[in-house]
Amino acid sequence: MNRPDAFRVKRNLAPWLSVVAILLVGMPTIEYFHRLIAEKTEQLHRIEALGVLSQLRAQVETEINSVLFLTRGLISYIAVNPESTPDEWQAMAAEVTRSSQHVRSIGLAPDNVIRFVYPLEGNEAALGLDYRQTPSQWPAVERAIDIGSTVMAGPLDLVQGGRGLIARTPIQARPDPGGDPFYWGLASVVIDADSLFKAAGIRDQVGHYEIGIIGRDGLGAEGALILGSQQVFDEGIALLPVVFPNGHWLLSARPREVVDPFWDGYLLIRLVGYLTLVVLAVLLATLIRLYQRSRVEAMHDPLTGLPNRRLLMERLTQLASMHQRTGVGFALYFIDMNSFKPVNDEYGHVAGDAVLQEVGRRLRVGVRSSDTVARTGGDEFMLLQPSVGSDDAARAVIAKMERVLAEPFVYQMQELRLSAAIGYAIYPKETSQIDKLIMLADDRMFERKANSKMGKGV
Repeated sequence: MNRPDAFRVKRNLAPWLSVVAILLVGMPTIEYFHRLIAEKTEQLHRIEALGVLSQLRAQVETEINSVLFLTRGLISYIAVNPESTPDEWQAMAAEVTRSSQHVRSIGLAPDNVIRFVYPLEGNEAALGLDYRQTPSQWPAVERAIDIGSTVMAGPLDLVQGGRGLIARTPIQARPDPGGDPFYWGLASVVIDADSLFKAAGIRDQVGHYEIGIIGRDGLGAEGALILGSQQVFDEGIALLPVVFPNGHWLLSARPREVVDPFWDGYLLIRLVGYLTLVVLAVLLATLIRLYQRSRVEAMHDPLTGLPNRRLLMERLTQLASMHQRTGVGFALYFIDMNSFKPVNDEYGHVAGDAVLQEVGRRLRVGVRSSDTVARTGGDEFMLLQPSVGSDDAARAVIAKMERVLAEPFVYQMQELRLSAAIGYAIYPKETSQIDKLIMLADDRMFERKANSKMGKGV
């Protein structure tokens, strides 16, 4: 072969070699981005599902606690006036049922025998019922007596129709402030479960997710299904507890079988990439710009400008990965504002937004620049602090945040008092699993909120 022929062959082969080079570089690149976007999609769906469940949990716990709070007045009245009569109970019971759309009926059982039911119409058969002689109800009543506080049973089918939750509370009477308390009897409140779930926005499908609840009678994972199917729990991507007195449910979210046109585009990237590798660079550059822009918008809360749950979870995962190399731990804090709903109710949502913005500002100013303050729900915030590895250090941080938040906030010449319940968990001292770390901090926050409501120290 002479030189011109050799040169011609090389010249003809050069484009093919370039195609081969593009294929060798382009195919792994396409596969890499395909896998990266698929993994990111899964992670974002999980974070979004947690956000949906967090909102549902907050709403249903608010509805349950509001009902129990209303009934405390009647129970407290009987506790200090054990000799009172049904005529005296009538007005208070009527006021409770008027104040809550969820209360179906109220029953009082001195010495475990039902002597009073409101409303009486439709419930006449309950009068005179002796719990001790009723095997279907006595175990739950006995459990409430043994525990000494409210026990929630159900949901169960009601004779009058629908489903109900039964909150049973033993009444310890103390007519003499200096005397010893004694067991007076039981108060039972039947709550309309369907009405409560509707008010909380809980249904089989919320947004892009199927919702399930498990834990009948407050037994959590050991209880029966309340809403949805077992498949929602078997294939769920997010799980959160709903906590109430002496029991809890578990909320699960499972993506619905719906094709997402935006994220389905990664399949198109693979197809177009293999067929038209000559435009791969332009296509990837465009996708990267779109991804970065959407990521910035998707990772921050529009009201406060703080990172949202998605960005916090990403940084949480990064710190956990870094610990394997550096050995440096971190602390995670759950911050839930106390009595935020009355601010919205009394001053309006504009005032509520101003309060949330001020809380975000105070938290951001009160921590280090290396810390991450995020707004993760309606009135919920989270703080991620690297290099915090002891309970004393975490408690010191909590005390500082409580002082910062306790400073008065003036809105339109009205002084608003702010406070929060704060829980924490330390990685990896207490757990090296992120899900358990989040749950531990969340549980401590709820424990602190419950103690605060009961006037106990922490």
